[in-house]
Amino acid sequence: MRKVLFAAIVLLISYQSAIAQGFTGSFDLVVNQQSPGGNERIDTVSYYFSGEKTAVVIHGRSKSDPGIRLVFNSSDSTITGLFEMNGKKGGYVLPMDLEHWPGLPHSVENVNKSAVPETRKTGETKNIGNFLCHEMKADSEDYSVTMWVANEIPLSMTRVLSYQSVGKGKSREEVDMFKKLGVEHLPLEMHLKSKQGKSDISAYVINLKDSPDISAFSTDGHSVSEIE
Repeated sequence: MRKVLFAAIVLLISYQSAIAQGFTGSFDLVVNQQSPGGNERIDTVSYYFSGEKTAVVIHGRSKSDPGIRLVFNSSDSTITGLFEMNGKKGGYVLPMDLEHWPGLPHSVENVNKSAVPETRKTGETKNIGNFLCHEMKADSEDYSVTMWVANEIPLSMTRVLSYQSVGKGKSREEVDMFKKLGVEHLPLEMHLKSKQGKSDISAYVINLKDSPDISAFSTDGHSVSEIE
């Protein structure tokens, strides 16, 4: 029990350090999935980073589904989920620990700008927005991956994906797979070609800003209850 508690404390301290040293700003991550049968699904997740707080908005795909907003607060080690249903604004507060956030270990990873795996770079470059991006290729058991990576942004894709794994028993499959690819930095464009007949995936970072909308961290108007 003491070892588990100590590990949790270490993770939370590491998380506080990571957000203190990392990226400040906001962006949208747009993910397009194309099935072998030609069906298409588009999902958008918005990220806001500011000091001790991070907010993630998982948008619904229709007007009747407004989605959910998660606010991660390192100062009190909580995760607040905010939603709207039938015109009522509700919410819940979870403790920030491994049980309620399986992706927590990946959220503490700071980018080492010098640790670029040269063997994965193709030598091709292109400008995306205001950033010079390097083409990198990698493979997993399920996908062949092409990424256009912005080395100067102090944020890793594993950390970005970790915020989507909130909830008891939540899968870390996506973030674990990306960790195995060995790329620490943030791809502004990414294409995953399935080797197993599954959907092909393209992902794009858009609307990148150097300061977040502070309203993303607000719980005003929501009735929030704590969950053990």
